[in-house]
Amino acid sequence: MVELINPPETRSLLPPLLACLPLAFVSPRAPPALLPLLSPILRQRVNVLSSLSTSSTDSWLQLLCWDSGKAERLRTIIDGATFEPHPVSGEIELPDELPVTYKRIDDETLQAQVSLPEYSITVLYLWCPTDEEGGGPGWRVAELLPREGPADEENTWASSIGEADSLAKCNDVSSTAEQEKPKENGQEEEDDDDDYWAQYDATPGRTPGVKTPAPLAGSSTLGPSGLSEQTYFSQYRDVQPAMDSHDPTEEQAEVGPSSLNGDMLASLLRRQIDGADDSNAPRTNGYVATDIPTDKAAQALNHPRPSSISSGSSVARLEQEAENRSTCEVGVKQHIGTSIKSLFRLAKATGMPRAEFQALVSTELELLNISDDD
Repeated sequence: MVELINPPETRSLLPPLLACLPLAFVSPRAPPALLPLLSPILRQRVNVLSSLSTSSTDSWLQLLCWDSGKAERLRTIIDGATFEPHPVSGEIELPDELPVTYKRIDDETLQAQVSLPEYSITVLYLWCPTDEEGGGPGWRVAELLPREGPADEENTWASSIGEADSLAKCNDVSSTAEQEKPKENGQEEEDDDDDYWAQYDATPGRTPGVKTPAPLAGSSTLGPSGLSEQTYFSQYRDVQPAMDSHDPTEEQAEVGPSSLNGDMLASLLRRQIDGADDSNAPRTNGYVATDIPTDKAAQALNHPRPSSISSGSSVARLEQEAENRSTCEVGVKQHIGTSIKSLFRLAKATGMPRAEFQALVSTELELLNISDDD
């Protein structure tokens, strides 16, 4: 269902608005008669911000303009203007001609603009289909602007609501075409890229980039080099794979004969034990060929023993005493550390500070030094 929107009745909308403007220099709060004339969002802005203002220089008149720079100029214009009511009707007189222009922002937003050159202001209205607080559907003030000459956006406004709707549709079509134009340019660039790369597909077969299919298995067709299939693939049998860690070329040749005897170390040890020299008979693995190795001889080589029993027991006794002394010292140190920690926890539980505890321990240590001197 199409909503019927009537043009704004400027003769009934403008006089109440103009009558409220001079009151901005008298009262810091907007008059109650002004709020129903405003759009819901502008009404909330003026009602809330004017009540929160604590400065006497701030005026609710500036809240009618969303731009801070224009709001200051608007206040100057209203301060110098004269709004005299008619002596008979008591209302502010308006010019005979009040042209109204329209602009369709979207499907739900329709604006109307009324210019008042006599007062150098422009009133911007907004159609509000649901405004119970303002008295139902109607035109409400969306913004009050200073008029200092022809606006730059005059050509975007239409003289009727129908013309504004048609102009909005044309703008939508134009914007859609502008959005699709980059897509077409991108498609052309993509086609150019396809043509560029297609040149390589049309290159003759001698180009290295063109791959030659491998011959089918079992066929005797000659390959590109004139070899048969079996001969061609047999060439790869002698190739060393890259992942194979075994390389036959790295194998070392077997160790040849050597002039060194394998029993050199054994003969040296034998010489120290038996007191033999190099003039003895030839040996095998450290033994003379006529000797039969025994377990006792092997133990003598591997584990030499001290020459006397008394010297061995003395060493063992000293080692045991050193071990006992070390264990005792560790135990005493652990006991002292544990005792200090226990005393600190006890002092902390009673509320004694750490500094006082440290001072007490230091005092006791000093007393120990005095007692030792005595």
